[in-house]
Amino acid sequence: MSLRLEAALATALLVVVSCSGDPSTDSVETLPPGEGAPSPTEAVTELVTAINVPDFSGASRLAMPGHAALASLAEGATFGDVAEAIRKGDQAVAANFWAGFAQGAGSFLSGDVSVNDAGTVSRDEVEFHQVSVATEDGGTRSVLIQESDGYRIDLFASFGAGLADKMMGPVERLINTQSEDARLILANLREIVPSLLVASELPGTAADVSQQLLALVEVITRIG
Repeated sequence: MSLRLEAALATALLVVVSCSGDPSTDSVETLPPGEGAPSPTEAVTELVTAINVPDFSGASRLAMPGHAALASLAEGATFGDVAEAIRKGDQAVAANFWAGFAQGAGSFLSGDVSVNDAGTVSRDEVEFHQVSVATEDGGTRSVLIQESDGYRIDLFASFGAGLADKMMGPVERLINTQSEDARLILANLREIVPSLLVASELPGTAADVSQQLLALVEVITRIG
């Protein structure tokens, strides 16, 4: 699957997830966040297992904390909801993200997959572990992992191609919103800039998608 097609699918799945109320994820917010996986490759294999079960509530701990909350900007989440998820924990949002992901752009992680450690890459002093996933069509895909109380999947470094375009408008509005919630969200967005830069450089990223990622970085870093 090309990253251009994945971008369209990922955007579509976010809209689907925002409109669904999977009862298996309703109570996730009250659960402890848990630890990440023991290694980068196990973070991916544990996600594959969760997708195949499915167990999206259990998979919520495999996303970098706060990433799903920020990604929900692409589906029209209110700034208040995003800020609350950042403050209280975004496990429920992450569970919904994985549920939608499994139905669309994440199909390459279903069934039997082969994963391999592909080394590390650094951007702005942030280290990303690359895990190569062999796809059914004979190609490979990269999933990027960070260490944060265990190893967790970086949603923006791995799947930013499907998020950047839809996040532009909300981020522009954040910059012009003088509120505590907006300032909190912007501070967290600045932390994902290295992830967006890595996503823009992944092999196979279409030139226009790379430009969308870089344009989002420019907006996020415009102030402060």
